[in-house]
Amino acid sequence: MPPAYKALDKAGIRFLRGQLALVCAAGGTGKSAFVLNNLLKASSPIPALYFSCDSDAFVQLSRSIAIIGEISMDKAMEAVKNNSIDEFIPGLNAHPVRFNYAASPSQADVENSLQSYFELYNQYPHQIILDNVTNIRAGGGDGDDPFSGLEGLMDWAADMARQTQANVTGLHHVTGPNNDGNAPISMSGVKGQITRVPALVVTLFKPNPETLGVSAVKNRAGRADPSGQNYVELGWDGEHMSITDAPFSTAAY
Repeated sequence: MPPAYKALDKAGIRFLRGQLALVCAAGGTGKSAFVLNNLLKASSPIPALYFSCDSDAFVQLSRSIAIIGEISMDKAMEAVKNNSIDEFIPGLNAHPVRFNYAASPSQADVENSLQSYFELYNQYPHQIILDNVTNIRAGGGDGDDPFSGLEGLMDWAADMARQTQANVTGLHHVTGPNNDGNAPISMSGVKGQITRVPALVVTLFKPNPETLGVSAVKNRAGRADPSGQNYVELGWDGEHMSITDAPFSTAAY
């Protein structure tokens, strides 16, 4: 996928088409912001289908406007509430990202949306976001499903990546001891231990209010440290929902 951050690309943390990736962090750390910034700040536009189970249209549109327009979230939300977003529409249209806001879609719902996307564009999206994987329901109500449970969901998502040649990125939570989000998170800190299938597993934390730490705890295509102690630092600006390149930390790759 076109990189959004030179620091991540240099560290070999890349979201590759045809593979499943998992982004894990404590609630409120910035998983959704990280993925959305990756889409909207990529070096070239990424056709994407984003299943936004956690966040509704108002939140995601406000975040997108804040990122693209380089304005605060307060101003972005005010613009959306007042339906005064005309100046931001060209910037939004430059990014071919479609959203599905079903709060708890089944796997069949996801597959149907993908087929609809293909019918409309004659190609599959280059990236598929599942935010969060725990919101995806197994099957479609037509009897037993071989992909039940989170481990099975990972098999299903990895197969979807292979079949569509899209990068499939799932967002996921971490275990209780890591829920403060202020220290590196190891691979063992991923909730449910569903790291067997994904080709890339990234954990996020905030060493301070202005920094987002990105640890590749599993990486079939590059360097990884299961402890999470080797990480890349990105700049974090919560007021503007913006993530930017920043110098490597002393602990970084």
